[in-house]
Amino acid sequence: MGHMSIANKISGVGESDFAVVFSSTLKKLLRERMTRLAFLCLVFVLLLGLVGPSIAPYEYNAQQRTEEGELLRYVSPSLEYPLGTNDRGEDVASRLLFGARATVITGMLAGTLMLSIGLLIGMVAGYVGGRTEGLLMRFVDLMYGIPFIPFAIVLITFFGAGFYTTIAIIGLVLWRFIARVIRSQVLQIKQREYIMAAKASGASTPWIIRKHILPNIANMAALFFAMGVGLAILEQAGLSFIGVTDPFIPTWGIMLRNAHQSGRVVEAWWWSFPPGIMISVTVLSLYLLGRGYEQATGDDEVVV
Repeated sequence: MGHMSIANKISGVGESDFAVVFSSTLKKLLRERMTRLAFLCLVFVLLLGLVGPSIAPYEYNAQQRTEEGELLRYVSPSLEYPLGTNDRGEDVASRLLFGARATVITGMLAGTLMLSIGLLIGMVAGYVGGRTEGLLMRFVDLMYGIPFIPFAIVLITFFGAGFYTTIAIIGLVLWRFIARVIRSQVLQIKQREYIMAAKASGASTPWIIRKHILPNIANMAALFFAMGVGLAILEQAGLSFIGVTDPFIPTWGIMLRNAHQSGRVVEAWWWSFPPGIMISVTVLSLYLLGRGYEQATGDDEVVV
């Protein structure tokens, strides 16, 4: 995308230009086969999150029994139970569909929180500089020194293993890598001529950040959001696996933990294999899509 004129830089552009840029980037993004496949996988996962509980054949905690009342434990996949049943006689496919919503909510909320904090601290530190930058980056260094899993266990023990508590802990701790890279990017952007011109014309710091800084780090922010969502899903699965999250929310991580605790991971492969594959595919698709977006917009510079 070419540079706009100085007149456009001073007067600004319409909000519709953002939509045009996004549409153009999306077209470039979907030209690549891998990113197109990743995009379709993510759309599929999002659809599961939206409609999964509605199309599940059973309630996620409903125990399946024979006509004689015998519990159907470790039933192999069949037409009636496409992914078999677990040790409690619960339909694995139903739990997988219900777990999609919880997993998507975890990723989206925690990823948004990580991006918001990381962007705010990174932009302020990079653009304002001076003592403010020093204090903020020392805080980032402090956060880097905190090991996530032990710290999360302590916080969950103190605040409780609630579903949204876990999301908040993930988002409030794992923003640190975003802040550091965004700061480096902002330090480069603020040296460009149109930023200097905006400062000389008396433009305020919030206006410069909104009109000049944010559009030029949008591609990097998109990459970090995708990485943040994937990281949140992985960390939530990890916390679920070690048993410090709400066991009554049927996330994919809880499914893996329950399968592992049963000692029947190999024999009852239909119980552990689907959630593991879904987590892997979701995280990989997020990374591929985020990387593809960054590459599709890597040479673009937005001057408004």
